Amino acid sequence: MMFHLLQHLVMPNLTFGAPEEMYVRVSNENARVLLNDHKVNFREGGKLSFDTFFNSMTVGTWRKHCTLDDLHLVLSGSGKFVLRFGMHRVGHAHRWLDERIIELREGQEVSNELTFWSKLDGGMLYFSLEALGEASLSGGYLATTTMPVHDVKLGIVITHFNRKQYVLPAIKRIREELLNDPLYKGKIELVVVDNSKNITSEEAKGITLLPNKNLGGSGGFTRGLLYLKDEGSFTHCLFMDDDASCEVESIKRAYSMLQHAKTPKFAFAGSLMRELEPYRLFEKGATFIGVCSGLKTGMDMRHVQDILYAELIDNKPNYGAWWFFAFSIKDVKSYAFPFFVRGDDILFGISNGFDIATLNGVGCWGEDFGLKSGPMPRYLDVRNHIVQRFVNFDMSRLSTLKLISQFFLTPLFSYDYSSAKAARLALIHASMGPSFWVDNIDMGRIRALIGAFAGSEKLAPVDRAKLNVQYSSPHETKFRFFFRTITLNGFLLPTFMLKDGVVFQHKRFRATFREIFRYKKVLYEYEPMGVGYVAEHDKMKFFSELMSFSWELLKFAVRFNTLKLEYQTALLEMTSESFWRKVYADD
Repeated sequence: MMFHLLQHLVMPNLTFGAPEEMYVRVSNENARVLLNDHKVNFREGGKLSFDTFFNSMTVGTWRKHCTLDDLHLVLSGSGKFVLRFGMHRVGHAHRWLDERIIELREGQEVSNELTFWSKLDGGMLYFSLEALGEASLSGGYLATTTMPVHDVKLGIVITHFNRKQYVLPAIKRIREELLNDPLYKGKIELVVVDNSKNITSEEAKGITLLPNKNLGGSGGFTRGLLYLKDEGSFTHCLFMDDDASCEVESIKRAYSMLQHAKTPKFAFAGSLMRELEPYRLFEKGATFIGVCSGLKTGMDMRHVQDILYAELIDNKPNYGAWWFFAFSIKDVKSYAFPFFVRGDDILFGISNGFDIATLNGVGCWGEDFGLKSGPMPRYLDVRNHIVQRFVNFDMSRLSTLKLISQFFLTPLFSYDYSSAKAARLALIHASMGPSFWVDNIDMGRIRALIGAFAGSEKLAPVDRAKLNVQYSSPHETKFRFFFRTITLNGFLLPTFMLKDGVVFQHKRFRATFREIFRYKKVLYEYEPMGVGYVAEHDKMKFFSELMSFSWELLKFAVRFNTLKLEYQTALLEMTSESFWRKVYADD
């Protein structure tokens, strides 16, 4: 019987620090997970189940996008077990679907056909084991005899810039766990686009290394995509972050689904989970309809109900972030807009009209977005939102002015004047029209310009005790709210009415305005790392930035329709294959 792999069993391990409950649920002390060995040992009566993020099967997603005539669970290990198959489903009571006695022998694989598979149309399918004596489980996988729809050769494209401490371990992990696996030999290859040109050929052993001019993620990922297209044998592409901080099984599952996908223009987006809380979803796919919205944010992947709701499609993604995004090369009609970074993935996904799926068990881990917020990210966010609204959505002048104002005012009222200035600068640059992007495709001049004034928000180790930090979470009466509002959160108050202390705020995208009201100083601290900075109430900077921004916003409002037409006219050329080939013509 010829099996085609769908998903491997992922055993708990020490690599990423993800909790055991994301992989397996141990019911009693007679089953013990060995993290170093990637296996489970049992005494008689030991029980465990795999109704987890990494090891359950999302029936609805596989049914919707793939045709699978049959399903088999193949296990390896030793000893006798009671094997049960169960089903969780939103709004339904739990059901057992099947029970059987199996015996595993070292060095052999035991296949179990799921005869009930044809009757399933949704829910979380999983299996559990109860040991009938001394036993062990060392691995397993779900497979089908259904022939794949596509003969897939996948190119993984990673764009790197001066993060060798992350990219080199990622290369090693992918090489050892994937590229050297006989099952994927010649079927998956890794391409690293080195924008910093500092990875050596020895360090890149076994992969394709493309030294590249630094044109950010837009230019780097496009360079990799063009390489795959020119090479001729690749059918699909997977864009990934340079730390590739995911279980390698995520790549294998994406590959399996690409093989079996029957959906036209099918693409695959991996989840992003919080590095410091590895079970917490940042997003599982995302939408952009005038503003970015991550889907399933905050859900806890240790709990069955959250896993079920994470898979429930109540909002369909219209783009996939490039920390993990796979697609068919032939479906690409529109390439990246030269954003440098931020927004290129949004426009790429929407412009190509991919039908995007997500799947529990496929995702990666990343840093908090709040940690990375600052003048440069603010600048990049403002200008990419303006372009997106011009070219893909019929957004009104008023709603766009409101959004830009929000990007500017939230840091301004947070005493983050550098971020406010960066938002204003983004408005000015976007107002210059499409030629600005071509003239500044490498962002060199812009990065230097923002770097010159961004130092006030640079993170450094902080000592709360020396700063005599205070903590404010006042009850907000209606009078206090009214007084705060008419005084512009204290900026219209005379200085003698302000408090001398330093008030604490978590480092996020903005302050909680009611908590910093009337304080002269604010400590923004990212507690997990003990780093932050102190921002100060400064009336002169506040009103100077406010006046300058208001003038630029007025000019933008006057030119709104003209600018929209200019961008819409230029979009086709600036996202074309020929545009990028000209950019790289001298390389």
